[in-house]
Amino acid sequence: MLRKERSKQLRQSPTPVCPALESGYPHPSRTGNLTAEPADPARVSSRQRLELVALVYSSCIAENLVPNLFLELFFVLQLLTARRMVAAKDSDLESSPGAVGSLESPLFQSVHDCVFFAVQVLEHQFHVLSHLDKGTLKLLAENERLLCFSPALQGRLRAAYEGSVAKVSLEMPPSAQAVSFQPETDNRANFSSDRAFHTFKKQRDVFYEVLREWEDRHEEPGWDFEKGLGSRIRTMMGHLSAAGSHSHFVRLFQKQLLQMCQSPGGAGGTVLGEAPGVLNMLGADKLGRLRRLQERLVAPQSSGGPCPPPTFPGCQGFFRDFILSASSFQFNQHLMDSLSLKIRELNGLALPQPEPSDEDGESDVDWQGERRQFAMVLLSLRLLAKFLGFVAFLPYRGPEPLPTRELQDSILALRSQVPPVLDVRALLQQGLRARRAVLTVPWLVEFLSLADHIVPMLDYYRSIFTLLLHLHRSLVLSKESEGEMCFLNKLLLLAVLGWLFQIPTVPEDLFFLEEGQLDAFEVDTVASEHGLDSMPVVDQHLLYTCCPYIGELRKLLASWVSGSSGRSGGFVRKITPTTTTGLGARPPRTTQGLQAQLAQAFFHNQPPSLRRTVEFVAERIGSNCVKHIKATLVADLVRQAESLLQEQLVTQGQEGGDPAQLLEILCSQLCPHGAQALTQGREFCQRKSPGAVRALLPEETPAAVLSSAENIAVGLATEKACAWLSANITALIRREVKAAVSRTLRAQGPEPAARGERRGCSRACEHHAPLPSHLISEIKDVLSLAVGPRDPDEGVSPEHLEQLLGQLGQTLRCRQFLCPPAEQHLAKCSVELASLLGMAPFYHITLLPDPPVLRVGYKQERKWSFLLLFLPGAGHVTPPPYLKAWLSSLPTVADQIPVLGPPAQHRLERGQARRLLLLLLSLWKDDFQVPVPLQLLLSPRNVGLLADTRPREWDLLLFLLRELVEKGLMGRMEIEACLGSLHEAQWPGDFSEELATLFRLFLAEPHVPEPQLRACELVQPNRGTVLAQS
Repeated sequence: MLRKERSKQLRQSPTPVCPALESGYPHPSRTGNLTAEPADPARVSSRQRLELVALVYSSCIAENLVPNLFLELFFVLQLLTARRMVAAKDSDLESSPGAVGSLESPLFQSVHDCVFFAVQVLEHQFHVLSHLDKGTLKLLAENERLLCFSPALQGRLRAAYEGSVAKVSLEMPPSAQAVSFQPETDNRANFSSDRAFHTFKKQRDVFYEVLREWEDRHEEPGWDFEKGLGSRIRTMMGHLSAAGSHSHFVRLFQKQLLQMCQSPGGAGGTVLGEAPGVLNMLGADKLGRLRRLQERLVAPQSSGGPCPPPTFPGCQGFFRDFILSASSFQFNQHLMDSLSLKIRELNGLALPQPEPSDEDGESDVDWQGERRQFAMVLLSLRLLAKFLGFVAFLPYRGPEPLPTRELQDSILALRSQVPPVLDVRALLQQGLRARRAVLTVPWLVEFLSLADHIVPMLDYYRSIFTLLLHLHRSLVLSKESEGEMCFLNKLLLLAVLGWLFQIPTVPEDLFFLEEGQLDAFEVDTVASEHGLDSMPVVDQHLLYTCCPYIGELRKLLASWVSGSSGRSGGFVRKITPTTTTGLGARPPRTTQGLQAQLAQAFFHNQPPSLRRTVEFVAERIGSNCVKHIKATLVADLVRQAESLLQEQLVTQGQEGGDPAQLLEILCSQLCPHGAQALTQGREFCQRKSPGAVRALLPEETPAAVLSSAENIAVGLATEKACAWLSANITALIRREVKAAVSRTLRAQGPEPAARGERRGCSRACEHHAPLPSHLISEIKDVLSLAVGPRDPDEGVSPEHLEQLLGQLGQTLRCRQFLCPPAEQHLAKCSVELASLLGMAPFYHITLLPDPPVLRVGYKQERKWSFLLLFLPGAGHVTPPPYLKAWLSSLPTVADQIPVLGPPAQHRLERGQARRLLLLLLSLWKDDFQVPVPLQLLLSPRNVGLLADTRPREWDLLLFLLRELVEKGLMGRMEIEACLGSLHEAQWPGDFSEELATLFRLFLAEPHVPEPQLRACELVQPNRGTVLAQS
């Protein structure tokens, strides 16, 4: 149903039967009283059916079950911009939404249904829409139908438009420039005779005469390439055949092709780049308008619809017509050999794959250069593959498929024995294994697009189409896991493959192959985990360069705007200017432009290796210059910022300061110093570039050539470095200063108002206290004994705990090496230590031989028993779950383990535990200068340690809470709130009762100097449980 509707829309019948819908293309004029019917969401019929169809249709698009993603989007936008012309008196005679209820009734019979369906689909495809160019997003965001039917989608599109920074602009065709002389291949030593050498030189001159004449006359009305240049080209081919110089001419032909046609549409430069200094005075807005006007002057607006046939635009048309007019088998064979070799070379080129960094600004220079290198290689491959396919399939190309099946079968049997001109299947498989599909598939699509009708039926090429089809179905845009192909890389592959599947020479049923025929593909694609596919090498500009037909979406929306606003109908037309006889005085050339032309002329007469060396030196010196500026100038400014910040904190210490305000003050003082970066950058490039050029060029290089190369390298490196520094140095300084401010403020701890006055060491301090890091490790070692010992002989003695707290006091009083984060960590560790002293034993499990007189109430049938050492007492203890699980794996271990008292060196008496708690209370009150998280004492995790202990010792905890209140470390209300929250947690029944009793005792009883509360006082008398007194 959707295919039929789309076909109807694409045909754009000039005489539709009323009340048929018209597409978004407006007509130049209207007669009579016909008016465009406005779309109204309240008049949508069959809303539920449309929602279901839109959901199914969107799912098919999302899962790549349609051949061409952008063709479907074009169809949806046609429905969005559909019109229905009705008489004014009949505009209100529309059926109500509920009038149509039959399932057999057709959809899309009203403009309301069309727009509703289109909006539903666009909501599902927002992720794709958000990656379109900024102009398309603007037209979508301003579409009144979207605002009427889905304000939420319109808001998301507006946000995407405002957040988009990429702009797609067409580039202008340059004038033809001759390929420079190549001494490695074009000198006399590379020819068989003087006659062959001089013949090649003459035919080279003839070739450029033909090119110049085509450039001057091909736009003239009535001029024909074959009539004007055909005989001269065939004469040239005859001379080349006689001299045997086809290989040399093919090399020249290929280099000229790449030089003129590598950029989109056969373009290679931009007219606006001739005087950038003058144009920059216009401002960004006016410069953008000037660029758009220039595009309209020289670039056609339409690329042939959303799925145009393969064409040779711009300068490519000259090389295509040259091949056709030459009609030389020798020339074609040499050209195919040369193109195949160059394609293999570029396809196997090892492209760099760095990770783009968001933090290190200097890496942006390298990454942009490497992305440009990928784009140049990809565009070169596409161009070479297009002409290789054109020449290779030229003898078989015909206007229509073969008329009979018998003739077709005979040709298939014959051509299946002919080897391909290039083993593209092996190259495709290699690219998929190496995860370089983003480089291999686009040029392969260009090659296959020039194939004839027989090619897809050959087994060799059919296997290639099968691989491409499975790749197309695997590129699901919604999958964005680690290691997956980047989104724009996927979008580029989907666009080129979708375009290929819609070419008339590709059978329509090829796309609907069974899944069972495509099993071998997945093995190949997972052979390599890293490659170009996972790198963001494709940007929006490269996407539109390789797939200019995506711009038809924008033109469709623009035609709707121009038609609905009553302007001239159709697309914005190309302006064709005409020249006059008197052009007046030419504007003076700038010094920068003259220097660029002199550099081009210099390189034109030198070997290509010299140019590559100079450009390499300029690239690396420019990048190193940025890194040098960051390591010197920016680092000095950051140090100044830290000093100024310390002064600000000293002067504003009592009043406090806003970090954002401090940052603005520092940036206002330091950012102007960024102007020094340009001066230092120029000095760095002038100092480093000449030496690098001299080191890389041969020693036999003439002094004049060496001097010119050094000057050009200095200029290019300075231009590259200063361009980046001018655009980014202020942001770089601001980012580094902000990071320094954040580090300094974090080192200062809490805000001045919250931390109060900080004290330092006394004058007599010799700074011999333990380091905070060592002390933190020791306290953590002690705390780890609550989880389990690391060694059977390991234990904690009371003397060791007292010594540890003494070292903690020394570290807190000597603040030479103590920073706020370390002090906060020590405070937290001390609270954890206090919770274990006041509530839970330290478990220590030791394997001991069974003494012969030991009787523990049950028969022991093993040679080892377990000794559970704990603090602060002895008795029967229920082991924690982790000990119980371990002990349960051993024989004859009961739930209640008889506990033998610990050795004397590991025994902690109640008085010793109380003394250690008093030491901690003193440290919290007098020595810590950061807030101590005392609330952790009553956290569910720490209090829960008592739940698995028998008997439960509550007296030390109650003593600790009262001391906290008495010393002013915690308020009674705060403790009551913590106890109340504990009571609300999920505990065993007896434990909840004891918590409630503890809460009542804390509220009722006054503080006593000695803890008198016994464990049995927290248990209800009717339980009948006898617990040992503390």
